[in-house]
Amino acid sequence: MDEHKPRASADRQRPGLRAIWLLVLLGWLLLGALGGVIIEREFATEIDGRADRLLDTTEYALSSRQAELARIARILALDERVRETLSQARAMVELEGSGGGGEGAARLRRELARAVTPIATELIHGQDRVLQFHLGPEAVSFLRVHAPDRFGDELAGLRPLLGDVYRTGQGAIGFEVGRVFSGFRAVQPVWAPNPGGASGGSDRVIATVEVGTGVTPVDSYLEESLGARATLLLPAEIAEENIWAEMRERRRIAPVGSGDYYVDGPKVEGGGLAAALRQLEGDPPTQWRFSAGKEEWLAVSRPVPILTQESRSPAQLVAVEPITDLYAAMRARMAALVAAVIVAFLLTSLALWLLSRWQRTRWMVVIDRAEAERDALFELSPQPLELTDMQGRPLLANDAFRRSFGAADPVDGVGWLARGLEGLQLEAFERAIARGERWNGALRLPALQGGSGWFRVQVVPIADETGRPARLWWFFHDVDRERRAAAVAQAERDRLDAFLAASPAVIYTFRADRPDRLEYVSANIREILGYTPDALIDGPDWWEQTLHPDDRERALEEGDFTHWQGDRKRSRYRLLRPDGSPLWVTDHARLLRDAEGRPERIVGALIDSRETVMLEARLAESERLYRSVVEGVEEAIFVVGVEPGGVFRFITSNLAHEHATGLSREQLAGATPDEILPPASAAHVKRQYRACLEAGQAIRYQETLDLPAGQGQWYTTLTPIRDESGEFALIAGVAVGLEDERKA
Repeated sequence: MDEHKPRASADRQRPGLRAIWLLVLLGWLLLGALGGVIIEREFATEIDGRADRLLDTTEYALSSRQAELARIARILALDERVRETLSQARAMVELEGSGGGGEGAARLRRELARAVTPIATELIHGQDRVLQFHLGPEAVSFLRVHAPDRFGDELAGLRPLLGDVYRTGQGAIGFEVGRVFSGFRAVQPVWAPNPGGASGGSDRVIATVEVGTGVTPVDSYLEESLGARATLLLPAEIAEENIWAEMRERRRIAPVGSGDYYVDGPKVEGGGLAAALRQLEGDPPTQWRFSAGKEEWLAVSRPVPILTQESRSPAQLVAVEPITDLYAAMRARMAALVAAVIVAFLLTSLALWLLSRWQRTRWMVVIDRAEAERDALFELSPQPLELTDMQGRPLLANDAFRRSFGAADPVDGVGWLARGLEGLQLEAFERAIARGERWNGALRLPALQGGSGWFRVQVVPIADETGRPARLWWFFHDVDRERRAAAVAQAERDRLDAFLAASPAVIYTFRADRPDRLEYVSANIREILGYTPDALIDGPDWWEQTLHPDDRERALEEGDFTHWQGDRKRSRYRLLRPDGSPLWVTDHARLLRDAEGRPERIVGALIDSRETVMLEARLAESERLYRSVVEGVEEAIFVVGVEPGGVFRFITSNLAHEHATGLSREQLAGATPDEILPPASAAHVKRQYRACLEAGQAIRYQETLDLPAGQGQWYTTLTPIRDESGEFALIAGVAVGLEDERKA
């Protein structure tokens, strides 16, 4: 067959790595896009969770405030002094006439004001609240504690809530818009004070007590608990028809957004709440996000039904909370994802490039198969090979050549004398290559390891297109291989000794059948223990002789490898230095077995453990101090575990808790409230535990519990504690008996 005839294309060429590289690039891009979608979905889920938390907190603040208003109104309506004064006031107003009555009604009004002044001061101060009393079915205003100079106006026609209470005789609560104020109102009927069934007795409603508040308490609670703000929006037609113009101006009740709503709440200045109100167009959405300044915000709204007869649409309670932290976390995750994709792509590209170098392919190109095969044979040959020109200048060398002679050229300079050729050997070499013939000889060349050595050399001339020798192939065969191998092994041992000498651990070995003599010990034992390696290897029983007397029996027992679990041991004891000073060491050892499973050799490491021992001693002292503090305080301290499914289980308590409750630690540990407390007390404490978890912060409250030590009143503080995953795992409680607190 004609050797110059070209081969078929299928045999001549094979593809490079371009297609693989493009597929890898596409794959990483797709993974990056998928990761971005996942991060976006998780971010949306976190936003929804934050919105639900804000709505739930707002709902809790609103409902708790309404319940508080109803409770205060009931207390005042049942107060005998209030009932007696209002009964006299109604009769006096009917007698004196003139709407709010005359001098007698004024005297009764002053008496009523003095009677309710303590609770009114506590109620109204700083909380945007109102307290007033009305007489008769016409709901004639008798006393406005927050505005004592205004009385005598009939409110039954304007205030549906008052009319409902007079008709039904039952308390009511709701949101109303009046001439001056709008807010949440709780109204309770006041019955005549003379029970017994007489005419005009206790079956007759003579007056009402009204307690009201605006949105300020809800706003304050959100700001303290979540750093959020809230305000109330009134429909424009309701605000304009019901609230007097001068009162709208005085109380800053002004239109917002497109003018469909009036803001009626705490003064709104800057920040996220003002920005949210500026963006309103029509009815506010249930949830929306926006930017204000350099922060990101989340806003939510909920409808508030209005009890006014003219109401055609509900009011809206709007709350905003900063979510800059969520955006920062999302951007950080996106940046990390982009960086990871870029790094992964670069590493993959580098790996493909190294693969191309190892396979002797050409990066991302199509190469000739025959050329690749020749390159592979040249590079993978175990024999050192070199290509030079006719003057001895190096052109190419394989890996075996570089391993034998180093990365640099084996000779410096140009010419045959520099390659060790001289005399008759040089003449024979020049004659052979001039005729294009092979030359064989022996040369002494400097090797990479072990100094100069003898090599059997074969030189093969390569002709150019004209047939004249143009290149020389040099083939080297090391005739001093064993000597060089020994030199290399010695160099490896020297490097290993240097590495072990720099290690903080003393490495040692001994045979399983001769545990009293060391086979090897690293040189750094001189710095750590003060002994020389030769003295320890030559001396029998050195380890047993250097053991501290107090640790000898235990260390010898732990050193018996027949009792090791998993053929390993870890022991800590003291060794004596030559000067008699002790040194704490940690001994890690492993038993090596032969092919048949019989003990053969022990390899171990001694690590200086002085700092570890000192740290453990400090830790033990710190734990002892902490326990003494907890056990020494007079307050009752207890810890409750939070388990899946809302199960609470006591974990521990201090001595003060045991004495105060009559529950021993053994009885308390691992028990649930239902197992050790009466049903009513168990239900109460579980309810408080759930409230603590829902608040996400410390709560304080007073409680009365029936315990083995007797019934007692407590002032209790509960603090939720999160685990590493961010979930609440524990509740720490501190309880102070009210009797003890009064004595203090």
